Amino acid sequence: MSLVIVLATALGLLGTGGYFGASQGIGEHPEWRKMIYTPTDYDLSSEVVSFSSLDRIPLKAWWLPAQPAATGGAQPVRTSAHAQRTSPATLAVSIVMAHGRDMNRSGMLARAAFLVRHGYNVLDVDLRDHGESGGNYITPGSREALDLLGGVAYLRSRGERGPIVAFGYSYGAVAALHAAAQCADVDVVVADSAFISPDDVLKNVVQQKAVPLKFRILLQFARLPLLDRSTDLMFRLRTGVKLDRNKASALAAVRRIHQQPILFISGEEDWLAPTQNAHRMYQEAPTAHKDLVVIPGANHETTYYGATRPLYESRVLDFLAQNVNQRASFGTACTPDPY
Repeated sequence: MSLVIVLATALGLLGTGGYFGASQGIGEHPEWRKMIYTPTDYDLSSEVVSFSSLDRIPLKAWWLPAQPAATGGAQPVRTSAHAQRTSPATLAVSIVMAHGRDMNRSGMLARAAFLVRHGYNVLDVDLRDHGESGGNYITPGSREALDLLGGVAYLRSRGERGPIVAFGYSYGAVAALHAAAQCADVDVVVADSAFISPDDVLKNVVQQKAVPLKFRILLQFARLPLLDRSTDLMFRLRTGVKLDRNKASALAAVRRIHQQPILFISGEEDWLAPTQNAHRMYQEAPTAHKDLVVIPGANHETTYYGATRPLYESRVLDFLAQNVNQRASFGTACTPDPY
């Protein structure tokens, strides 16, 4: 009888821990919904548009059409001679932007603004369960790729025939990498602060002494093999989605990108998604057209903010100018592979 009680208690604890772990990515989280900026804050023309992810989750986005710098706002960053010779406006290049967790499309407006003022169209998307989009769960970026591919399909449906760039930050960067791995109609990827896997993020948090001890202890328990399997099982029971942690990692996506150019961006002081991980993804990416920029002094949240903003902008603009023209637009249907 005592053995039965012990087993029942252990299963109960595993179930409770798994339910709590799964809840971190399921349901309503107010911080995911709250808009902190609007396009008017950046003097941007905008249109709220609606479309669906490839797995039929209703999504919202801002369509931010290209506009010249003379209309107001920040002046363009001086770029290389090559970048000045190739005008993105003549190519009707469109950029699908993906925010990080705990954000929404409003958190990407600063990045969108400098791109819009350099002649790029931007589709700034609320990923599932964030902002004004539907959905009641998130994944570590793998299923969010279907949101970006829904954005690609939307751009084609509205008549945009030029190259398409997937530009993501944090778990949005993971989504951008997965989108490119699944769809040749994504021509270029910009991955800002992508993490290799959620397991790696947990490991990094546990090792970070700046995080309160009680949280590190809880996360250490979350890393236990039986508990992480319980979390995955609870997630599947509550959402119907089975996640393969290996296939869903950013590294798995990177290894499948053989043609599209990739720009990796990493903060020098980022302990959540360390620079050595960005180096690893860069090294293992089979594409011949790739680059890595490390932003001095930046952490996970500040790659684009602070005194190094001109460096960020110039490297992104140069990379797009040098790579977006090297690939013709496919304009083909994408076959989702959500694992």
